Amino acid sequence: MTFITILLSVLFSLPNDSVTTQTDSIHQKEIKEVTVYSIASNKIGLPYIAVDKSEFEKQNFRTPADALQTQTGIALSRDGSWGTSVNVRGMGEQRLMLLVDGDRLQSATDVAGVLSTVSLDQLAKIEVIKGAGSVLFGSGTMGGVVNFVSERPAFSENLSVKGNIQTGFCTVNNLIANAAKINFSNNNWYISATGSYRKAGNTMTAKGELLNSQFNDASWSLKGGMRYGDNQELVVGYNEFYGWDIGIPGNDAFKLPIPNVYATVRYLSIKRRQLNGEYIFSDISDMLTKLSIKGYTQNISRDVENTFKPASTSTRYILPSSLNSTSGVKATANLYFNDYNTMTVGVDSWLRKSETMRINILQAAADTTVYGEQPSPMAKVLNVGAFALYKKVIDPKYFTVNFGVRLDYFQTSNDTLFKELFRYKIDNGVRTEDNTGRVARILPSEKPDFSYSAHVDFEYTLAKRNKLTLMLATAYRVATIEERYKYVDVGGTPKIGNPDLNPEKGGFSNLSYIFSGRNLSIKADVFANYIFDLIAETTGTYTPINGTPFIALISNNINKALFTGAEMELNWLISKQFVFYTNASYVRAQDRKTLKFLTQIPPIHGLAQLNYRLPKYFNAGIAAQWAVTQNEAAETEVKTQGHVIFNFDIQSVDIQIKGTTLKIVGGVENLLDKAYKNHLFGTRGLDYYEAGRNVFFKAILGL
Repeated sequence: MTFITILLSVLFSLPNDSVTTQTDSIHQKEIKEVTVYSIASNKIGLPYIAVDKSEFEKQNFRTPADALQTQTGIALSRDGSWGTSVNVRGMGEQRLMLLVDGDRLQSATDVAGVLSTVSLDQLAKIEVIKGAGSVLFGSGTMGGVVNFVSERPAFSENLSVKGNIQTGFCTVNNLIANAAKINFSNNNWYISATGSYRKAGNTMTAKGELLNSQFNDASWSLKGGMRYGDNQELVVGYNEFYGWDIGIPGNDAFKLPIPNVYATVRYLSIKRRQLNGEYIFSDISDMLTKLSIKGYTQNISRDVENTFKPASTSTRYILPSSLNSTSGVKATANLYFNDYNTMTVGVDSWLRKSETMRINILQAAADTTVYGEQPSPMAKVLNVGAFALYKKVIDPKYFTVNFGVRLDYFQTSNDTLFKELFRYKIDNGVRTEDNTGRVARILPSEKPDFSYSAHVDFEYTLAKRNKLTLMLATAYRVATIEERYKYVDVGGTPKIGNPDLNPEKGGFSNLSYIFSGRNLSIKADVFANYIFDLIAETTGTYTPINGTPFIALISNNINKALFTGAEMELNWLISKQFVFYTNASYVRAQDRKTLKFLTQIPPIHGLAQLNYRLPKYFNAGIAAQWAVTQNEAAETEVKTQGHVIFNFDIQSVDIQIKGTTLKIVGGVENLLDKAYKNHLFGTRGLDYYEAGRNVFFKAILGL
């Protein structure tokens, strides 16, 4: 460690002078209150959002993504009432970095559902960085970072026992939700345990019942911490989530190549398990102010059921399943040279493994045929990366520069993918094996990739309460296992991967202005992102190994794409009782060669909200959430109409009852029972109306 610090000092030839008082000129935060500890808000000048637990408690959020839907620059992408994802400035899951306590959250597909395996009851806050963050977080961070931060107790001088129990319901889907938490802490240690259970029926829309939209889930977690002296801390956590009988509505999106034969689709089960540990050293020396070493493993398994009725005497079941595991280690050091020069350096490595299986069962009147296949081969991706971020305070009152670089090495490999793994037929109780279909579709291979990224931002204080930040960056995204190797031939046009895909890469920029007045705050952003080697499915001729060519949707690197947009938000403290908040977001995305609009781009949308606070009694708010007609839709998309929905919420202050506290929360979502559609419903070609009027209630008993 001594050698590293000396080497860095020589390389950067940093001055030794210092000033009397340390000045932190990094203030890139959202208008709303931001927790001090964050993933990167004080390291890079990107727009940053933090939604804390107080927001969770006063609203009825069915999924973590719902908790972000009113934030500037963020839209929801739905795969039913339960499966919900986020879209940040026009970029979906594939181009976002999803983290749970800083650990990568990866699954077999970007179809919504993974985010819903995170329980809101366990979280302290959700952090979002909008923009290219590849320097800090590596591949995939083209559109931003979403980090779910679990709650951890604070150390206490004496033995302390705290906790709460909460229960609630929603009328729109008869949701019943229960959760409990208990914390034990002392001067040198703490331990926390949480648990939750939810059950919901079909969602009601303004147009009627949304069939097959039910869900059930439960979770539990343990987190412990131990402190050694004044500058060492160990944190260990385990989290487990389990969901079952989770419906995916919109059966017309799942069909066989037979007229009017559709499927009923549901998650039989979806599980997520996470184990991590982190050791943190603080104030090791005057130069090395912090060193953290972290390891984790996280896996997600899914079992899906597709049920078809091709004829009155037969039933076909397609049962896809997947297991994805990601394990990683990361070491990060904060270096302090003087009040004008600081640096963060780090190395990280992760390994993702993916296994998929699809079992087909055709039950006819006299016999049953069963065969197994793989949508993609067994595959793994190994990544090793190193990064450095340097902060230079040129003038404490006016000007700061942050810049950084990152280099990554990837090794992707796969096993043989067979047309069929097995096939057998049961006729009158007699099983007959048939292995003629066991022929190779994809051969084993290995592919290395090198990627790099760079980042620089300039923060300039124009005058008191006024600040400009210009961010320029490069970012990349290495093709996923599915984009390289998938072979999906269930019905309709087959979807085929491409092992030779190049990484997506591009240039990204963001200009931010912040005015922070005593009673009025304004924030505005404009951005432009230019992406090369965009990965998308294109129609072409695919020639299988020793087979006949056929038409398929093949993953390819296609034309360049330009994402541009603007965001605005305003927070006005009208009086001690009234606060007005509003925001608006716009993004436009085009293929620069064909000038056609890209898919899955949200329309102009925003929020206007008025909050009222009566001290010692309650807080209440009414909000109008709106979106305009999406006239810049892709050719394959349906243009959705604009809408305005109204929401109301009210929450009491903590009511003291014999050593306990009681908080009551309630409200109405979609107050006027408006019938409307979310433009991003097309994740799988789904087409349905959003939830109708919903009355919700929640009671939280603090112990």
